[in-house]
Amino acid sequence: MGSSQFDQLTGQFLRAVRDAGGGLTAVCTACVRVLPVHRAAIVLEERDAGMQPWCASDEFADRVEAAQATAGEGPAVSAVADGVPILVEDLAAEFDRWPGFAAALANMPGDRHAAGSVLAVPLRLGAIRLGAVDLYRGTTGLPGPRLMSAALHIADLVTASLVLSSGDEARQWAQPVSSRRIHQAAGMTSAQLGIEIADAYARLRGYAFTHGLSLVEVAHGVVDRKVRIEPE
Repeated sequence: MGSSQFDQLTGQFLRAVRDAGGGLTAVCTACVRVLPVHRAAIVLEERDAGMQPWCASDEFADRVEAAQATAGEGPAVSAVADGVPILVEDLAAEFDRWPGFAAALANMPGDRHAAGSVLAVPLRLGAIRLGAVDLYRGTTGLPGPRLMSAALHIADLVTASLVLSSGDEARQWAQPVSSRRIHQAAGMTSAQLGIEIADAYARLRGYAFTHGLSLVEVAHGVVDRKVRIEPE
């Protein structure tokens, strides 16, 4: 893509975000509007908790991101850890790469047959790891060079927005309720069991994996005192 094409894409993307109401949810919507993808999601790295979903364009993407958060592995996690885009030609055929992610995805309610391809692009500023944007296509195969270039450019725009947001704009990018609930549950588990907060997150993930639940479901159960994480 030439500079004029990047400028045009920037304008289209920013207008799509504005038209969708602003904030991260609008960013996911804008990705689907301006890129040749079927769905999108953004995950951000949170201290001790690891990668957590902050927005998804539809229920399928939300379910896949929840599986990554529960397992602590998957395309987005690898993209951030390695600092490079991760290409998944066929989501249904890549489960050996991330066995925990595959098991968590299989435990999610609804259609269990994940299909299509995924491009996970890291959101990084130098050595600072922010998260990743996951772009889903309904077809299998590698993305073409134009989609790859456009996706990298969109990731740069999202990264800049995250870093530079302040005031009212920052509140639009505020941490989702699901993520706050996970942190609350980890704090409660840490206090109840007398363990480090990082270990509390690990215990929540373990409970979720064992019981076929998402991390968010377990967190709600802990906060509502319907689930208790027992000492080992």
